[in-house]
Amino acid sequence: MTEHVGHSVRPATGADVDRLSRTLAAAFADDPVFSHLLPPGVRSRDERLRRVFAVDGARSLAHGGLWTTADGDAAAVWFPPGHWRPTSWEELRETPSWMRIGGRRIRVFQRLRAAMFAHHRELPPHWYLCYVGSLPPRQGMGLGGALLQAVLSRCDAEQVPAYLESTCERNRPLYRRHGFVEQPILDVPPGYPPMTPMWRDPR
Repeated sequence: MTEHVGHSVRPATGADVDRLSRTLAAAFADDPVFSHLLPPGVRSRDERLRRVFAVDGARSLAHGGLWTTADGDAAAVWFPPGHWRPTSWEELRETPSWMRIGGRRIRVFQRLRAAMFAHHRELPPHWYLCYVGSLPPRQGMGLGGALLQAVLSRCDAEQVPAYLESTCERNRPLYRRHGFVEQPILDVPPGYPPMTPMWRDPR
């Protein structure tokens, strides 16, 4: 267990994945990008959102990048350098899950993913913050900052950059405080919400 900004955080275990997938689904329920991918009112939206974070969370866990607060009310999904994109085997294993999540909207998911991958390929090795979020009643209490700092401390010690895509303006001050700098808007397909890449050089 590690103390950061008054909050205890730790690497997650396999037993945490289900709880953290529900935490992140609640945190991102109103996120602009997820509201576009799975609009409110779409069939089984809550469960499909949960599955998104279960799939990505399980892969992050396998690479040592899934973090949680002691109470499970916040989580961060990181990927270490060289692992931001699934391997061919991971893609094969995850495809049935993504098909169930996307359903008739699977092409909407695929177009966004392709745009993100295209941008990612141009970047030097880095730690990738895929998601960080807290249960709505716990937002603004420093949990996200504690989860960020747990991995950013390692980035600084190992002199490795970090990268994320911000989907919501209200979260950017948090990222700026931790050293992330905004980059030009991601080139996403027409009609998709804007995503702002943010890069952090190690301190």
